[in-house]
Amino acid sequence: MPSLRIITWNCRSGSISTRLSQLAAYSPHVVFLQECDPGKTLRPTGQTCSRRINRMKGIALVAPSSGYRCAGLRPRTAAGRATIAAAVTGRVSFTALGIWAQGADYVGDVLRTLAAHAGLLRRGPSVVMGDFNSGTKLADTRSLNRGHQQIVDELTTLGLVSAYHAFHRLEHGQETHPTYFHQFNPSRPWHIDFCFVPEPWAPRLVNVRVLEGDEWKARSDHRALLVDIETSSQAVRPDRPAPDAA
Repeated sequence: MPSLRIITWNCRSGSISTRLSQLAAYSPHVVFLQECDPGKTLRPTGQTCSRRINRMKGIALVAPSSGYRCAGLRPRTAAGRATIAAAVTGRVSFTALGIWAQGADYVGDVLRTLAAHAGLLRRGPSVVMGDFNSGTKLADTRSLNRGHQQIVDELTTLGLVSAYHAFHRLEHGQETHPTYFHQFNPSRPWHIDFCFVPEPWAPRLVNVRVLEGDEWKARSDHRALLVDIETSSQAVRPDRPAPDAA
């Protein structure tokens, strides 16, 4: 088991406990859920920080592992409304910022959130993750659109890199694994879900994969993104992703 396993997932619906049970086999240390049922969110504890976004949807940052805890941080009024920040402590401690981008200007929403938290993110190791509702339409000729490039550039200035792109050695706009299927349509794939980690962590990424399979198709129009970071001195990054790391 790696030092730190993070999963971000726009689960579309369902209670926190139901969605965590579906992820339990992966033994994550930290989970960021988007679009979970706000009527069944849990009270803030050392394990869970949750926030209602509207009548139908909520978000939650959860530390299901007993070895990790999370403490919610003060909301920034200038940030997008579907965001949550927390201090995560454990074998690997860091600031976590979860984003579920809201329309109609998804890029602007993400950029406002990053600007509002920039000082916090620069103070120490930070992870920014979630559904940015911005990225690559994989059914088309793949290229990085101008708006999403702004997001990538801003995260780069904050010292963060996309775990997926760093591990799979891909440029933004050249993704090979969809994280979202518009209206559940397999012919309309996108890559819009991300986990950005500190650049010094990139050599210690030992697995980054999009969870695939029939069970995930039925649960949400998004797929969960799993990120493994090994901080021990024995950490060895594979020369290339293993066949099952996709």
